[in-house]
Amino acid sequence: MSSREEQDLAGTVIDSLKFAADGGCITGKLALTSLSRLADVLVRPTGSLQCELTGVPEMGGAGGPGLHLRVSGRVGLQCQHCLAEVGFECAIDSRLLLIPSGAPEESWPADELESDEYDAMPASRELSVLELVEEEVLLALPIVPRHADCLLPAAALVGAGAEIEESVPSPFAVLAGLKKH
Repeated sequence: MSSREEQDLAGTVIDSLKFAADGGCITGKLALTSLSRLADVLVRPTGSLQCELTGVPEMGGAGGPGLHLRVSGRVGLQCQHCLAEVGFECAIDSRLLLIPSGAPEESWPADELESDEYDAMPASRELSVLELVEEEVLLALPIVPRHADCLLPAAALVGAGAEIEESVPSPFAVLAGLKKH
């Protein structure tokens, strides 16, 4: 992806089969604020993602047209351990085999379920680049974002431990009371 001024891809719509057949290529950026489903999981939806979408007339091994999507950028997620912001570096490199609309389910390649080389998706005459990128980024996010060396703050540990010890009686205390009788 180049350093020159890149276009905003938010309103870009392509005919996916024609784009793939022509070997089209578009590069640009998407503001995180324009990705509404992604913005819901971000601490702060600021910044943008760099994107490059290339049409591939014949995907090697797959036997059909496809798309090659590259997305890079940094997003801020909430650490599920300490609740502070944790940066996640998006580095997506997806190959997507296009299946013509109306094609019978049997025409979907069985290898698609077994291979990590590409994913199959239905072709569309009006494919929103924004929606495609957003879907791929959401799939790439960690299920439980967390710092690699995250520790709970010491004050929270001390306070939580003290409250638990004082408010919750030991379940064995009840048994000990029954044994005395």
